[in-house]
Amino acid sequence: MAHMRMRPNGRIQFDLHLYGQRFREGTAMIATPKNLNLAKAQLKKMNAEIDLGTFQYRDYFPHSKKVDKFEVLQRAKQPDRFYPFFDTFANEWFERQKSKWKSSYQNTVRLNLKRYLMPTFGNTLINEVSLSQVEYYRQALMEMTNSDDTRKLSNRRINNIFWPLIAIVSLAADEYKFEYPLRRYKALKEESADSHPMTIDEVQRFLDVVEEEWHDYFVLRFWTGMRSCEVHGLYTEHLDFDHRLIRIRQNYVNGEIGDVKTPKSRRDLKMCDTLYEVLSRVMANKTGDSPFVFTNPKGKPLDTHYVSQKLWYPTLKKAGLKRRRPYETRHTAAVLHIAAHENPLYISQMLGHSDTRLLFDVYAPYVANASRRDGSAFSEMMMQGTMG
Repeated sequence: MAHMRMRPNGRIQFDLHLYGQRFREGTAMIATPKNLNLAKAQLKKMNAEIDLGTFQYRDYFPHSKKVDKFEVLQRAKQPDRFYPFFDTFANEWFERQKSKWKSSYQNTVRLNLKRYLMPTFGNTLINEVSLSQVEYYRQALMEMTNSDDTRKLSNRRINNIFWPLIAIVSLAADEYKFEYPLRRYKALKEESADSHPMTIDEVQRFLDVVEEEWHDYFVLRFWTGMRSCEVHGLYTEHLDFDHRLIRIRQNYVNGEIGDVKTPKSRRDLKMCDTLYEVLSRVMANKTGDSPFVFTNPKGKPLDTHYVSQKLWYPTLKKAGLKRRRPYETRHTAAVLHIAAHENPLYISQMLGHSDTRLLFDVYAPYVANASRRDGSAFSEMMMQGTMG
């Protein structure tokens, strides 16, 4: 049972007796009439759950050091249970699945489990995870905000957090033969991410003020649309000056070299005269024995955080340009190549896309601005035709 007490400093304290052990949890609430009423309501709810056997310590005291102690005691009372707890099965699922994923994706899934799913569902028997429990938690994540009241997590991010949960419960239902409880679960609708490619003038303004030692790095990104991880994973051996080719063969993510994102991402990019000159200069100025084409001032491989915080955002500010993601160099390359009337198939191959559809779905609205063409030529032609 749980009781409520007043500490000598006037603050409210909960005193719980669970599984033969005493748990005391202080609060920051001063024992005012209003706070006492709130505490009594919480006490009533806790006792009801204790009586029903559904009480979970972390639901009321998520940051308490006593959570682990309670859960150990709770599990010891159910030694003959048929179903595993969520965290136990989730860990087993992860070990069974991780060989299918790249190292960077393993880290992402492990982070989602550790930060979001384990704390919320870990002490629940796998067969007792319910749709209402999942939807209430998802709603709580949707309501999380930053200091400026913007949403902390996008729908896409939340869907990525929850898909391991769906996979874990689905597999458990199949293997332990219980009714799958999430059959009516619907993923959140994901909004297309806004793209903010730069115009030719904006690219020039950026390159005019960027630090000289990083000028060629950004020329490569604006000219080719290579992903950050592809540029950062580029080895000197991948530069074929005899045939004027840049061979994309690997990524550098979270401190590790890995395979490219998709089979289409494994490609050869042609060096135009500008890129040939830029990369020749990079190699001529290169020092040290690092296999990477680009390194940080300490001679180590580049990572996206360093480029974003130390190079990209400061240069945007210096150039008086709107804040946007470093990934926009890729979008900018796509838009400017379309505006230059390059063959769409060539552009798709350059970007490592599987087909040309993405070019027109994503980038077409920006081409008029980038090429300074707004349909006026067509209008003039029609006007001449109708007026003739």
